[in-house]
Amino acid sequence: MPENHKPNSTTKSKAETAVTDSDNIENDVDSVDDKNAADIDIEIDDIDDDELNDSEADESLKEDIGKKINQLRLAKGYSQRKLAKLSGLTNTSISSIERNKVSPAVNTLKAILTVLGSDLTTFFSDEWKEPKARVIVTPKDLLELNEPNSRVSLKQVYNCSRTRNLGFLIETYQPNSSTEEKIAHEGEEIGTVIEGKIIIRIEDSTYLLNQGDSYVIDTIQPHTFINPTDSVTRIVSAHTPTTY
Repeated sequence: MPENHKPNSTTKSKAETAVTDSDNIENDVDSVDDKNAADIDIEIDDIDDDELNDSEADESLKEDIGKKINQLRLAKGYSQRKLAKLSGLTNTSISSIERNKVSPAVNTLKAILTVLGSDLTTFFSDEWKEPKARVIVTPKDLLELNEPNSRVSLKQVYNCSRTRNLGFLIETYQPNSSTEEKIAHEGEEIGTVIEGKIIIRIEDSTYLLNQGDSYVIDTIQPHTFINPTDSVTRIVSAHTPTTY
């Protein structure tokens, strides 16, 4: 199965370049210019601070939304593709929201939360508690990302940490099974066949891997994993980004 002035110019006063009758006129003009410049600087500073605070608040809210959706999805054991399908969105949309690339519209967020068994009130409440990261992930803690009746099992090793940078899957392919046709998602993936054989089809190229063979692929390229044998195939794989 991988992308941060004040203007600091010194303007010579017109009073200094003009022919004047007294030094008092020059002093008055300079005084007025200095006062106006100071007033302008204060106004610019105020505007910049306000805009900066608003921007920081917006970024914080966006990050909370993406983080919470990701945690709710994983708690349900849903892949991004499954959440996208159930909420009527695209896999790319879910990925962008979870990675804080875009902020969802209210109706979009409602649709996502309905699928995840939540609502806007709960989602934005102060009672939201972030799950504590685990060190040990037992077999019962693994998250199955495929449908229960699927012949391909993709179990994600998930410890509830939102700062993780690497995703890890334990994959099982029943005899003569395959993943969805031409999967594509941002990032890269590295895996090793620990039992059986697997065919990886990347666009127009086909690769056969035996037990012990490893692969490294750019997952933005459409790809399919196929077990062509009458035996079970098992793979362990790591991928970035952590979303799937």
